[in-house]
Amino acid sequence: MRVEELMTRDPVVVGPGLPVEALVDLLVDKNINGAPVVDESGRVLGMVTTGDLIHRVADEHVPRRDSIWRESLYKSVFRRNGPDPNPAAGATAAEVMSRDPAYVTPSDDMCVAARLLIEHRVKCLPVLEDDRLVGVISRLDLLRCLRGNPDCCNPVKRQD
Repeated sequence: MRVEELMTRDPVVVGPGLPVEALVDLLVDKNINGAPVVDESGRVLGMVTTGDLIHRVADEHVPRRDSIWRESLYKSVFRRNGPDPNPAAGATAAEVMSRDPAYVTPSDDMCVAARLLIEHRVKCLPVLEDDRLVGVISRLDLLRCLRGNPDCCNPVKRQD
């Protein structure tokens, strides 16, 4: 099954200047785990997720680790995209977002989306066509497909 058959079209998006407080309200009110950050032309600048915001809270309130090894591990595991942006210091979506997110195209197979979701440890991916956002696909979208189509490359067949 192709991504375009499963994706959410017209997803919630945010602009780079949206304040973090408004971003938190939006994610909670819409009950979503993240949103693409787009410029005026619809080009994806990054993704802002609940994880980015949780890191912000942790960075502000957790004392520095006392071990260089642990500090390096923390950065390598939780800061895969390098030192910028620093969520603890960020006040806008652009300052707390994850840059250069993995993405899929509408014609990609759902297995490609599943692999990227797992490899990048994210809950949703932007769907891009000609470098413009056309949707998002989430882990939940894939599970809905597997539940509704038990013969569709589903490794977990229903027991009747």
